[in-house]
Amino acid sequence: MIDQADLITNDGIRIHYYDTKADKPPILAIPGIGGSARLWERAIDLFKNDFRFIIVDPRNQGKSARTYKGQRISRHAEDLKELIQKLGLTDIIAIGNSMGAATIWAYISLFGEKRFRALVDLDQPPKMINDSTWQFGFKELTWENYPDYLKIDFGSGFYTHIDDALFQRAKKEALKYPYYPENNFLCRIDHAEQDWRDVITNLTTPMLVLAGKNSPFFDYHFAYEMEKLNSNITAAVVPNCGHIVQAEQPQLMYNKIAEFLTQVD
Repeated sequence: MIDQADLITNDGIRIHYYDTKADKPPILAIPGIGGSARLWERAIDLFKNDFRFIIVDPRNQGKSARTYKGQRISRHAEDLKELIQKLGLTDIIAIGNSMGAATIWAYISLFGEKRFRALVDLDQPPKMINDSTWQFGFKELTWENYPDYLKIDFGSGFYTHIDDALFQRAKKEALKYPYYPENNFLCRIDHAEQDWRDVITNLTTPMLVLAGKNSPFFDYHFAYEMEKLNSNITAAVVPNCGHIVQAEQPQLMYNKIAEFLTQVD
């Protein structure tokens, strides 16, 4: 992996992050709930020649501290703000997988868009709960079964077999720094309850939405529904791919993002 460091947040929590420290345009990546930086290794290799790549382990995940504090998306957004300020980042290309995308939207809702050059959403719709206004949420989650439905073990989210060596490294790290979903359940509840359509509708920063064609969590058509919300949104579907786009199809993800950034520029 790349250089590693810690941020101590204003509520005293240690947030671990990785940084290539290159003098190049910055990419800031955020894993989904339960995820860590480890599964972004191939993505880092693909981007590092042209970008400074920074990736954060959210609180309670990866090598960051385990805590009962801040189990809400707004706190994750504050953590992101503090890291951005510490590193002095501007013109950021922000890439969020799953809840990582929601963290970016939460940041924008609280602190605005001025630090961002472009946004990339990896398999995360703006609304998780299915109802009469949105039918592209998380599996069978509705207001009738929320939040108890979220107690189910939904598995890893993978569809495609990933590189064996990467899988073994990720498994080794997960054993050393285990994730305890029951201790972070309030975060899952808060994540599921949000509706980011008001933020997305008003975005002025270009955003690419990449949906996994075979995601076990979401109907990939959500990406096209998001595209209808704002002319600054571009939707695409990644074939032979589940929910963890950055690990399952890193090359296809890179190609789509590179093409998108060319269009943005």
